[in-house]
Amino acid sequence: MGYFLEDPRSYEKEIQKPNLGWGGHQGMPTDTPVLELDASQAPAVFDEAVAALAGQPSESQVSRAAGDIAAACDAGYEKACQFLKEQTRLPERIEGTVLHPQGAGAAPARAEYAVVIVKCRIETDERVRGCQAIEDGSGRPSERLIPQLEESRYRPWSLAGHAVATPYTFTLNLRRGGTGGDDLLVEQKLGWARMRVAHFPQSTGAWINLAMQLAVHTPEDPDYPKVLAQAYALAPLQKWLATEMAWQRIQQGQHTAALMALRPVLRRSMMGSRPNPYVLETAAAAHFGLNQCTEALAEQQKAVELLPAEWPAPERERFQRKLQDYRSACAVPKDVSAGTGPR
Repeated sequence: MGYFLEDPRSYEKEIQKPNLGWGGHQGMPTDTPVLELDASQAPAVFDEAVAALAGQPSESQVSRAAGDIAAACDAGYEKACQFLKEQTRLPERIEGTVLHPQGAGAAPARAEYAVVIVKCRIETDERVRGCQAIEDGSGRPSERLIPQLEESRYRPWSLAGHAVATPYTFTLNLRRGGTGGDDLLVEQKLGWARMRVAHFPQSTGAWINLAMQLAVHTPEDPDYPKVLAQAYALAPLQKWLATEMAWQRIQQGQHTAALMALRPVLRRSMMGSRPNPYVLETAAAAHFGLNQCTEALAEQQKAVELLPAEWPAPERERFQRKLQDYRSACAVPKDVSAGTGPR
């Protein structure tokens, strides 16, 4: 998992920062029902949901339709995935700024850090309301940040032009003073990550941060599996968490459970302009462990094709070797496990 994303928002790059918050839009309204559909059910459920959106649906009806269409997408119905990709509009700031709560006064000689996570709702009138601090810093900077957030305007989440009041989590990484060369050492980052979880055990961002810090810096830490499990329980649709949890399950021989963890992020990864090759690689390993050679080869082939040309040569070679391993194993009765070998 050393090169999960070739993106400035990559967790490998974020993890190098002095602090790491995780937040933003939660995908769709949290009261959306979650369905489990099989492939045969998906078209009818999709058609019914789209018909509901064609009229003047209430917010609850839009939320229900969104959940149904997402379920159809997760079941492999491509029209549903395409509809979500084309018709979903994510929240967007219209106006408003947030200033450091301590203002523009004299900065301290040594850098001071804080992570503030605030959960709010973006209403259909574009106002931000109901903000509550999930995670705060010393001196409660949230008390000075929340009024600024509530004075801003954000466009709410919408589907097919129908806006819905939207839960939204703001993560503010605060730093004051110091110089560019006094970032925290690895030991300090890990210590702070553990402190955040201890002080704010309800903070999803704190748990994701700790899981990522451990994955990057000390993956052999005996606490890592339970930290990952807790973070995944809080945010099962977060792409990195779902993929890492699936990979852990593959190593334990739990290939069906791995695919269940991947199912939502796999389909929604493919909805993006650049599907994630690591999600596909993990899916290939799970299929291979279930003797599903056709699916394993298809997913690994797509993963190889999607690696950027500028990717490190050893990583590209590893993807190619795994594809060749699958081709060789699938040409004869298979007696090897997808979970073996370095990742």
